[in-house]
Amino acid sequence: MTDSERKQASGLSERVENALVSLRLLRLSGPFCGALESVLRSMREALRDPGNCRSMAARFSESPDAVDALNELARLTGRDSFRRMLDQALLLALTADGAELSAKAFGREESDEAFLLEHARRLAAALAGLIPDFIAFLRSGGAPMPRLRPSAARLACPDSIFLRLLTPAILHECAKLRAAADDPFCGGRVFRHDHGAFLPLKMEKARPVDAFYGYRAARHAFLEHFGAFAAGRSNLPLLISSLPGLGKTQMTISHSLHYPEITLILATPDDLSSGLENLIRTLEKFPARKFMLFFDDIDVPQMNWYDFRMQVGGAFSLPENISITIAANQQFPANISSRGRGFVFPIFDEIRCQEMVEDFLISCGVRAPSPELISIIAADYVEQFGQKMFEELSPRTLVRYLEVYRTDAAKRRRALDSSRNEVIPRPDPQVFYDENLKLMRAIYGDSVLDDLRKKELHES
Repeated sequence: MTDSERKQASGLSERVENALVSLRLLRLSGPFCGALESVLRSMREALRDPGNCRSMAARFSESPDAVDALNELARLTGRDSFRRMLDQALLLALTADGAELSAKAFGREESDEAFLLEHARRLAAALAGLIPDFIAFLRSGGAPMPRLRPSAARLACPDSIFLRLLTPAILHECAKLRAAADDPFCGGRVFRHDHGAFLPLKMEKARPVDAFYGYRAARHAFLEHFGAFAAGRSNLPLLISSLPGLGKTQMTISHSLHYPEITLILATPDDLSSGLENLIRTLEKFPARKFMLFFDDIDVPQMNWYDFRMQVGGAFSLPENISITIAANQQFPANISSRGRGFVFPIFDEIRCQEMVEDFLISCGVRAPSPELISIIAADYVEQFGQKMFEELSPRTLVRYLEVYRTDAAKRRRALDSSRNEVIPRPDPQVFYDENLKLMRAIYGDSVLDDLRKKELHES
């Protein structure tokens, strides 16, 4: 290693030390700050042996090292900017005891406020380009860096508000940051709850509610239910049961996004079985927002329902700004379904397949689709499924199949011409029966066939 490289490593080490001192004095907290401290400590450890540090990014380490710490910080930062997250953390630290951020308060040189502000500035200055410079030092050895996330190179804050003078405009920006820090939901509509943190998600490809076809009773029920919650008329939980692929997840997401008043929280089964009370108590602190908690793909027989029974219709009642949607492949027991509004999707058969095709054609501008055209398209979809062009027979794959007709004029013409033939193919009911039975056996076990026979005998 050359003298220039040793000098570069020494300079990086000094910047890391300064950052750690300020970080400790400011007592920053939260997942982001914890990851940042881990990065700085790992960088300090790595820079103690600059030669070994230079080859670190290309090799496997038995214990987490600086590259692992950088990857975790980049993951936590996600789509948000490193500068914004750091400025929010610094602002929270400076106003943790209720202090106001003002030029007057920080103008007293011997005050604790001025002392802490100076360390906020020092930390922001140290982190302005420290991480990219450290990564550049690793790269200067010429070794590949297959372990490092590309987004780690964007962990910089050259434009932090704490590197500027405290003007009225800057104080106004600080006030906005404080409001955003106090309300973690101001930056989006959909969040994933992960061990106490609310991580924003982009749902840019979510279908609009008018892009669902068939299942008209389900679409009406979802619009009415989510609309009532958005309007403040009801926060009754919605309990959805169906075989896989019928639209439980997509319809819940789409109908939540359809109403701008609703913030969607994608929670985990653990949140439902053991963390529901804490989650509700956290969200009720934001009464101006309406939260839809969505628990997807719940295993009903294996779930511990104690928390749900206590919080919903038990010892407590849900706050008015919170509702719950639970989706499962199995039906809910009576002591659970009685605490909310239940909806069971009918199975996907040849009748509902053709109903979906009809609605799709109407959405494409066909005023009155003929039964022959509907049958032609439905039969072709079933035939393609038989040819293994789709992994399942479901509304989910039928929608993908139908979307081809929007852009393929030749395919639309062939279907229309075929509908004028004397012999019209029909979708095979046996294919639907066999696939539904296979799904029910996978979910309910082999005894489902006996249950179905008993049901048929009872109904006859």
